[in-house]
Amino acid sequence: MFTEEQQQHIDQLIADKKATWEAEQLAPVIAERDELLQYAPKQKTNEQKEIEQLKAQLQHQKLVSSLEKANLSDFVDFLDVQDDGEVQAKIEKLNAVLEARKLSNNYVPDNHKQTSKYEQAAQKGDTVGMLQAKLNKLFG
Repeated sequence: MFTEEQQQHIDQLIADKKATWEAEQLAPVIAERDELLQYAPKQKTNEQKEIEQLKAQLQHQKLVSSLEKANLSDFVDFLDVQDDGEVQAKIEKLNAVLEARKLSNNYVPDNHKQTSKYEQAAQKGDTVGMLQAKLNKLFG
């Protein structure tokens, strides 16, 4: 449709417009992207990922070992710690909570009252014991 000379002219116009667009539009965007890339998180190598995984496994094993020493191995799944000092602090807190619960879970009768020696003797029908209890209360 176009002559070879017209086609070359059209191609030259397209190339000029493309160069102008790259200089005015694309270059600033690329420069801004390159500037922002410095803030992007660094990609970890496979070795770094493996080291982190091994450190996490070691820390978990230390946690399991510490809890087993304290007879608290049932609570492994509930604790997540980052260092050894934190392990000991959490074990101490857990022991304190468990001790408090032991005390609060003991049986405490709510309708039980202390029976005196007088009442005990009265239940047995022991009048001598009843008199002794009254006299001990008066003079004792």
